[in-house]
Amino acid sequence: MTRAALLLVSAAAAAAVPRGASARMVEKIAAVVGENVVLASEVEEKAGPLMTDISRVTDPDKRAARAAALRREVLERLIDDELILQQATDLKLTVTSEQIDSSIEEIKKQNSIDDDQLREALKAQGMTMATYRADLKRQLLRYRVLNIAVGSRVNVSDEEVKAYYERHMKGSANVQVRASHIFIAIPDGADLATAGEKEAQAKKILERAKTEDFAKLAREVSDDAATRADGGDLGYFGKDMLPKPIEELVFAMKPGEVRGPVRADKGFHVIKLVDRKIKDAKPLDDVKDDIRMQLRQKDMERQTKIYLAELRKKTLVDIRY
Repeated sequence: MTRAALLLVSAAAAAAVPRGASARMVEKIAAVVGENVVLASEVEEKAGPLMTDISRVTDPDKRAARAAALRREVLERLIDDELILQQATDLKLTVTSEQIDSSIEEIKKQNSIDDDQLREALKAQGMTMATYRADLKRQLLRYRVLNIAVGSRVNVSDEEVKAYYERHMKGSANVQVRASHIFIAIPDGADLATAGEKEAQAKKILERAKTEDFAKLAREVSDDAATRADGGDLGYFGKDMLPKPIEELVFAMKPGEVRGPVRADKGFHVIKLVDRKIKDAKPLDDVKDDIRMQLRQKDMERQTKIYLAELRKKTLVDIRY
């Protein structure tokens, strides 16, 4: 299976929020979200497959801290999913079996796999086809809610597309870099002393990163769940794709160089520049649709965060885990 397919399967597993727990069981509530709850068992179920890398951390205090941070990441994701699913109910949105079938067929087509190969991939993730279909339904509902609630807020003008092209893709401006990072998160509401401790931790990691295997170290200590499994790899990107403090640092670096820590996105980043290249510029008409899609996706991510914050303000969210 391709990496894209495996990521989709993993994302579906992580996003699932099973409901209808047996009334005969008394379970700990991890969070109350409106009129529904997220159970502690759900958090443990979704965090379980992600705990493998953490189990390799030898320091027990660091291992416990990483495990706690991972559980909180999973819980926050489950809360966001529940908020969005409640909006789907309010908007009277539904997903049919035929639409789920169509999505599965598209996944199989894109990854050149058949039914048996898909079942094997799901089995490796500890999932059944029935569970996967339920997860896909939730993903499709999420997509529809965000498309309605957030999509209308996103508008990329022709002027924005042209400005991006002039800045990043015309002539020598079309510089692309590939970088990896290790992220040390600062807890929400942390005081100056805690922030200082996290910065000191990031500085120690920087010294280690200069002599140790960067990818291995990222898998061991990074707090970024999205890139940790890939050794902190951020892929290739141009300017205006990352927070300014990180961008300014990265584009001033030489391939192979490790620098930091730089503070951005609620924490500190240790950065390694992997590669730098200048791509031949294509005419604007050839790339304007790709640029528009890229800018739209970036703004969708920003607007989704704002939307979820708005939902939390108007919905009871009581975290108990």
